[in-house]
Amino acid sequence: MLIKAQHEDQMKCHNQILEETRAEMKKVLTTSNSEIDFLSVSLQTKNEEIDKLTDTLKRHTQHLEKLQEENISLRSQMISRFEDFHLVNADTKYSDKSKLDIDNKPTIILIGTSNTKRINAEKLSPSFTTNKVTAFNLEETKQAILEISDIIPNLVVFHSLTNDLKIKSPQQCVEEIQDIVKLALQKWQNSGCIISLTTPRLDSVIFNTNGQIINALLKQIYDDNKDVLLVDHGNMLRNGNPIAELLSQDKFHLSDSGVSQLSANLKRGIHTALNIPMPNSRGRSKSRNTRGRGRGRGRGHHE
Repeated sequence: MLIKAQHEDQMKCHNQILEETRAEMKKVLTTSNSEIDFLSVSLQTKNEEIDKLTDTLKRHTQHLEKLQEENISLRSQMISRFEDFHLVNADTKYSDKSKLDIDNKPTIILIGTSNTKRINAEKLSPSFTTNKVTAFNLEETKQAILEISDIIPNLVVFHSLTNDLKIKSPQQCVEEIQDIVKLALQKWQNSGCIISLTTPRLDSVIFNTNGQIINALLKQIYDDNKDVLLVDHGNMLRNGNPIAELLSQDKFHLSDSGVSQLSANLKRGIHTALNIPMPNSRGRSKSRNTRGRGRGRGRGHHE
């Protein structure tokens, strides 16, 4: 009987321990579930905060892009305001050295990139003879000047900046084109120079802005220079933005329409520099009124 009573006491003790263990486990499980629920709510809250931050970042990015576009537009407007002043002074700057006998056609050397390579030199104008040389960057342009030995031009036209502005600062590009112009004027002392400014582009906001900066710097430098005329391609912009139809699929090189516009701008610039009326016009004033926007005194563009 004593042994049986001890056995029952031990069973009661074990059952009590088991019940206490179950109760403790239930308590832990309940706490764990509460913590999981809390963490789930916290995670959902964080996800919502991330979504809000993502939307805010997107709005700020769009706003920044808009500001960049407005900046480009303002730069274009600033540049275009120089044009009329440039043309008003063009006659005076070239009247002494560029009133040429139309019976003896002036000789032009056009040094430029792949875009000028597509210009038909024979059809550029019946008023002058054009000799084209392809040079894809400023270094090749300098080398081309050194190698030309069989032509004495009345005017040298450079379209040579677009490729270099992708790897060099605007200031570097301006300094190199200045050296090129000096080299040309030293070699052909009775000649003038035209710099075709950079054409608009859509492949990169940075590259397009660099081109605008280069154009503005060159206009400041050559504002009072009688030997250098700038040709600005502002008529390739619409509301201050590059016209997509004038660019090829890479948004950098010119399309066929873009090359035609480039050719027309260069033609008007050359006629202005040589003081020769545009074909089928009654005089300089008429050709000036039909000129493309963005024409001025100048120096070369590179594409």
